[in-house]
Amino acid sequence: MKSKIKKVLMQIGPLFVFLALEMGIFTSNAAACFGFYQPKEPEGMAKYKK
Repeated sequence: MKSKIKKVLMQIGPLFVFLALEMGIFTSNAAACFGFYQPKEPEGMAKYKK
């Protein structure tokens, strides 16, 4: 059972990495929903801003 789960995660793992990067790029160009809370952005995401 563990080996099957590991095999599936190894196959779909790159998809999760791609989705996380795309979501980071999308949110780096968006403002927070509420004006009083804007979380700090990592320095590495600055190169993806438009």
